[in-house]
Amino acid sequence: MRKYLPWLLRLLGPALLVLFLWNSDLEQLFAILVRADLWLVLWSLLLLPPFLLIKTWRWQYLLRQLGLDLPLRTGAGLYMVGIFLGTVTPGQAGDLLKALYLRERGYAFAPSLLSVVIDRLFDLLVMAALATLGIFSLGQLLPNSTLRTLLVIGMGAGIVTVTVLLMARGPRQWLLTWALPRVLPQRLQASLTRWNEQLRSLSIRPQVLAVLIGTSLISALFTFYRLWLLFIALEVFVPLYLVVGVSALIAILQVLPISIAGVGVRDAALIAVLAPWGYTQEQALSVSALFLLITLQHLLVGFIVSFWYPLRKVQQVPEVPEVPEVVNLVE
Repeated sequence: MRKYLPWLLRLLGPALLVLFLWNSDLEQLFAILVRADLWLVLWSLLLLPPFLLIKTWRWQYLLRQLGLDLPLRTGAGLYMVGIFLGTVTPGQAGDLLKALYLRERGYAFAPSLLSVVIDRLFDLLVMAALATLGIFSLGQLLPNSTLRTLLVIGMGAGIVTVTVLLMARGPRQWLLTWALPRVLPQRLQASLTRWNEQLRSLSIRPQVLAVLIGTSLISALFTFYRLWLLFIALEVFVPLYLVVGVSALIAILQVLPISIAGVGVRDAALIAVLAPWGYTQEQALSVSALFLLITLQHLLVGFIVSFWYPLRKVQQVPEVPEVPEVVNLVE
């Protein structure tokens, strides 16, 4: 039963959507979708390539800090496959499989995995900061201002702590050589030591942080612009900060393993945020349906690309030489 629990939890979101649809006027919902501006919807879909290239370039940069060099074309293909796998797995955990793709191409597993984790953390860090706009707009659901503030601080502090723990050489070395060896089996000691050596080239430096935060903000802007086009296509006119806030909040909620591709939780967030602005449940669900269209685009493109990048069917390449150690400005 335990092995099926993650998939059972993912049914909570679809069950919530079924409840919303049961209490909605489906004819009105269909009429709203039919009236959508197709050109704006199409333009939103066509912005996938630049969005993907920015994400890929950031991942390449992270890999270079870890002494690994990945061609842009391969990186873009694997990143798209990662988006596909992340969408169809609980908590978007499938995105971590990009590390396995890199390992089968001859790259060390530990830095490959760390690059994927940090890449995701910077997305979450930016989204968590912007999601505060969405959280504070949910006054009708969270009337206690103290609760809203604690939620924002807790979410942000948690992501920042994990990011620093993995990126800063000192805290990471403490984690791998002192903390984890005391709770993990003895047989893993050699692996932890090897991982610590493989990750020595990565440290927190102003230039690295500036590049990662900057590219994360640019990719987030592309995301918000694509979603804002969908609001306009359905004639749902709300302040831009609200679009940014609710979109970032949805991105955070979709990480929770309680839905499939954000179904249900996305609808609940949009209904809660748009209701105070006079928009009906049907209008909120129509916006959510177009959000889902972008997710389906990512699924389809990622699925097709995955045929060009199968696991266990690639030739090994020589291990990339380790780069010289960089001075750690944090220590």
